[in-house]
Formats: sequence, structure tokens, C-alpha cells
Amino acid sequence: MNVLHNQSNINPACLPTPNPSSPNFAARFRADVVQLVETDNKHKHSDTCYKYCDPKQGDKKICRLLMPRKLVPVSTIDPDTGHISMRRSDPWINNFNEYIISACRSNMDIKFIWSGSDAKALVYYITDYVTKMSLSFHDTFALVQKSITSFQNSLQQTSKESAIEKSRKLVLRCYNTLASQQELSGVQVASYLMNWDDHYTTHKFQGLFLIQTERFLQAELNEIRTKQ
Repeated sequence: MNVLHNQSNINPACLPTPNPSSPNFAARFRADVVQLVETDNKHKHSDTCYKYCDPKQGDKKICRLLMPRKLVPVSTIDPDTGHISMRRSDPWINNFNEYIISACRSNMDIKFIWSGSDAKALVYYITDYVTKMSLSFHDTFALVQKSITSFQNSLQQTSKESAIEKSRKLVLRCYNTLASQQELSGVQVASYLMNWDDHYTTHKFQGLFLIQTERFLQAELNEIRTKQ
């Protein structure tokens, strides 16, 4: 009873996705989706909703996400225009896909892309979003400069390495410095702290340690060259 009570106080987004092999999975899955939607997928007005409104110019305070939305009792398709009106029973719930929201454990607002122009706009938006840097240019340059300075100080102690090895270590140190400063989402941090899986595969794979493999191949290559 205490376990069930504690779970009821936890945000559904922090709970794992129901196991498909568990008994009565369909009911568990539906209850999980309902909890996620009611807790995390309801729209709440914020300053972001009105960031394009300028009261000084007489603009009306209208939510740019068009919330609340009109209720639709039954899903219909207009035969003349082809417009699809999906059933909506709550004016504040964002559009969602039950399988995606259960797997991602986060809010969403899914939309079907009809035209080529919408598809192009979506590709541009996703590309711009996933490639944006979490660090500004001046912060990046400062971190790289710090790595170079630290690397130069370490070279004074070990100066017998080849230029290729020094270059490899410099690039690796710069990468590690930048990677250590990358922002992590709350969901990602919580997943690691709770020891949840961060990926799912159909097969079990053996880990491959690239640095050790590279060193082994380099040693073998050097040995072959000395024998020639």
C-alpha cells in the first residue's frame, strides 16, 4: 500500500512505461496515457503565449497557440475541402499520440503534415532546432583556449610524443571539455539517476572500446613496419 501511495505522488513522466508483457497491459497502458495527458499535456498560459502581442500597438492578448481550442464532438472530413476535424473533448489538451507520449514521457503537440510547404517548414525547424548550440561562441572559444593552455602545460612534461599523437590528444581534450559543458534535460538526468535504459534494441550488442582498438591496430601496424 505504501508503494502504491508513493507512486501516486510521483509525476507520471518520472514513471517507466508499462511493460507490454505485463498482465492486463491494455488497461495499464490506457491508465498511463490518461495520467500523462492530464498531468503534463494540458496547456497553461505563459508569457510565451503572448510574446508576439504588443499592447502598446493595441494588439489583443491572444494565445499564439490558439488555446483554448474549439470542442469537436465527432471527427469529420469535409468532402469539399478535405479538411479533417478531429474529435476534441477538452479545450486545453494538446494533440498527442498515445504511443509516442507513453514512450517519451513528456508533453507534445503532434500535427499531421499535409502539404509540401508545411513539410519544408518542418524540416527547416527541426534542422535549426537540433543543430543549435547550447553554448555561445564566446563561451566555446574560452573553453577551447583553456584546453589548449592546459595541453601546452602538459606538453612540457612529456615532449617525446609524435606530432600525430599530440594532435590527437589536443582534439580529444578540446572535445571532452566542450562535452562536459553541454546542457542535459531534466528527463535525461532523472533517467540516469534512476538507472533506466536510455535506448532499446532487439538484440544484445558487445561494447566496442575505440581507443583501445585504435592503440592495438597502431601497435600492430608499427610492428609490421619494423619487420619490413
